Amino acid sequence: MEYLQNFLINTKDSIATPLKLILRKSLDEGKIPDLFKLAYVTPIHKGGSKLKPEQYRPVSLTSHVMKIFERVVKRNIMKHLIEQNLINPGQHGFVPGRSTKTQLLQHYCDIFETLSEGTRIDTIFLDFARHLIK
Repeated sequence: MEYLQNFLINTKDSIATPLKLILRKSLDEGKIPDLFKLAYVTPIHKGGSKLKPEQYRPVSLTSHVMKIFERVVKRNIMKHLIEQNLINPGQHGFVPGRSTKTQLLQHYCDIFETLSEGTRIDTIFLDFARHLIK
Protein backbone atom coordinates (compact mmCIF):
# COMPACT_ATOMS: atom_id res chain seq x y z
CA MET A 1 0.00 0.00 0.00
CA GLU A 2 2.87 2.38 0.76
CA TYR A 3 4.23 1.81 -2.75
CA LEU A 4 0.90 2.77 -4.25
CA GLN A 5 0.77 5.92 -2.15
CA ASN A 6 4.25 6.93 -3.35
CA PHE A 7 3.25 6.12 -6.94
CA LEU A 8 0.17 8.34 -6.69
CA ILE A 9 2.19 11.20 -5.22
CA ASN A 10 4.96 10.92 -7.83
CA THR A 11 2.60 10.63 -10.82
CA LYS A 12 -0.21 12.94 -9.71
CA ASP A 13 0.24 15.37 -12.63
CA SER A 14 0.09 12.56 -15.20
CA ILE A 15 -2.80 10.59 -13.72
CA ALA A 16 -5.04 13.39 -12.43
CA THR A 17 -7.05 13.84 -15.65
CA PRO A 18 -7.54 10.12 -16.47
CA LEU A 19 -8.43 9.43 -12.84
CA LYS A 20 -10.92 12.30 -12.85
CA LEU A 21 -12.55 10.83 -15.98
CA ILE A 22 -12.78 7.37 -14.41
CA LEU A 23 -14.28 8.74 -11.21
CA ARG A 24 -16.69 11.02 -13.11
CA LYS A 25 -17.88 7.99 -15.11
CA SER A 26 -18.25 6.08 -11.84
CA LEU A 27 -20.50 8.81 -10.45
CA ASP A 28 -22.51 9.09 -13.66
CA GLU A 29 -23.12 5.33 -13.87
CA GLY A 30 -23.46 4.76 -10.13
CA LYS A 31 -20.83 2.01 -10.24
CA ILE A 32 -17.47 1.69 -8.52
CA PRO A 33 -14.69 -0.03 -10.54
CA ASP A 34 -13.86 -3.43 -9.01
CA LEU A 35 -10.21 -2.45 -8.57
CA PHE A 36 -11.23 0.31 -6.17
CA LYS A 37 -13.35 -2.08 -4.08
CA LEU A 38 -10.37 -4.21 -3.05
CA ALA A 39 -9.24 -4.02 0.56
CA TYR A 40 -6.56 -5.70 2.63
CA VAL A 41 -8.06 -6.97 5.88
CA THR A 42 -5.71 -7.10 8.83
CA PRO A 43 -6.35 -7.96 12.51
CA ILE A 44 -5.90 -5.23 15.11
CA HIS A 45 -5.37 -6.23 18.75
CA LYS A 46 -7.94 -4.63 21.09
CA GLY A 47 -6.17 -5.50 24.33
CA GLY A 48 -6.09 -8.47 26.64
CA SER A 49 -4.64 -11.82 25.70
CA LYS A 50 -3.08 -11.93 22.24
CA LEU A 51 -3.89 -15.65 22.16
CA LYS A 52 -7.66 -15.09 22.09
CA PRO A 53 -9.17 -14.39 18.66
CA GLU A 54 -11.99 -12.34 20.21
CA GLN A 55 -9.37 -9.80 21.33
CA TYR A 56 -8.84 -8.81 17.69
CA ARG A 57 -10.99 -6.89 15.29
CA PRO A 58 -10.65 -6.69 11.52
CA VAL A 59 -9.58 -3.47 9.83
CA SER A 60 -9.88 -3.03 6.08
CA LEU A 61 -7.15 -1.04 4.37
CA THR A 62 -8.83 0.39 1.30
CA SER A 63 -7.64 2.04 -1.90
CA HIS A 64 -5.99 5.45 -1.59
CA VAL A 65 -7.83 6.50 -4.74
CA MET A 66 -11.18 5.55 -3.19
CA LYS A 67 -10.35 7.42 0.00
CA ILE A 68 -9.72 10.57 -2.04
CA PHE A 69 -12.87 9.96 -4.09
CA GLU A 70 -14.95 9.43 -0.94
CA ARG A 71 -13.54 12.64 0.55
CA VAL A 72 -14.52 14.63 -2.56
CA VAL A 73 -18.03 13.12 -2.61
CA LYS A 74 -18.47 13.76 1.13
CA ARG A 75 -17.31 17.37 0.76
CA ASN A 76 -19.82 17.97 -2.05
CA ILE A 77 -22.68 16.31 -0.18
CA MET A 78 -21.91 18.29 2.99
CA LYS A 79 -21.71 21.52 0.99
CA HIS A 80 -25.15 20.83 -0.49
CA LEU A 81 -26.67 19.88 2.89
CA ILE A 82 -25.29 23.02 4.54
CA GLU A 83 -26.26 25.37 1.68
CA GLN A 84 -29.80 23.95 1.60
CA ASN A 85 -30.07 24.08 5.40
CA LEU A 86 -30.85 20.34 5.54
CA ILE A 87 -28.80 19.49 8.64
CA ASN A 88 -30.69 19.41 11.92
CA PRO A 89 -29.33 22.05 14.33
CA GLY A 90 -29.02 19.29 16.93
CA GLN A 91 -26.59 17.33 14.74
CA HIS A 92 -23.02 17.88 15.94
CA GLY A 93 -21.12 14.79 14.79
CA PHE A 94 -19.40 15.03 11.40
CA VAL A 95 -20.53 18.63 10.86
CA PRO A 96 -17.89 21.31 10.19
CA GLY A 97 -17.57 23.69 13.12
CA ARG A 98 -19.36 21.34 15.51
CA SER A 99 -17.99 18.67 17.81
CA THR A 100 -18.63 16.71 20.96
CA LYS A 101 -17.77 19.91 22.84
CA THR A 102 -20.42 21.96 21.05
CA GLN A 103 -22.94 19.17 21.60
CA LEU A 104 -22.12 19.05 25.31
CA LEU A 105 -22.39 22.84 25.60
CA GLN A 106 -25.77 22.73 23.83
CA HIS A 107 -26.89 19.96 26.18
CA TYR A 108 -25.87 22.01 29.24
CA CYS A 109 -27.83 24.97 27.86
CA ASP A 110 -30.87 22.74 27.33
CA ILE A 111 -30.60 21.42 30.91
CA PHE A 112 -30.27 24.94 32.33
CA GLU A 113 -33.25 26.20 30.30
CA THR A 114 -35.42 23.23 31.27
CA LEU A 115 -34.57 23.51 34.98
CA SER A 116 -35.13 27.30 34.88
CA GLU A 117 -38.66 26.60 33.64
CA GLY A 118 -39.19 24.25 36.59
CA THR A 119 -39.57 21.26 34.30
CA ARG A 120 -38.10 17.83 34.97
CA ILE A 121 -35.36 16.52 32.70
CA ASP A 122 -33.85 13.07 32.29
CA THR A 123 -30.44 12.46 30.76
CA ILE A 124 -28.74 9.22 29.82
CA PHE A 125 -24.99 9.09 29.20
CA LEU A 126 -23.39 6.17 27.38
CA ASP A 127 -19.66 5.44 27.23
CA PHE A 128 -18.48 3.69 24.07
CA ALA A 129 -14.76 4.26 24.76
CA ARG A 130 -14.01 0.53 24.96
CA HIS A 131 -15.25 0.09 21.40
CA LEU A 132 -13.11 2.84 19.86
CA ILE A 133 -9.58 2.61 18.50
CA LYS A 134 -7.06 3.85 21.02
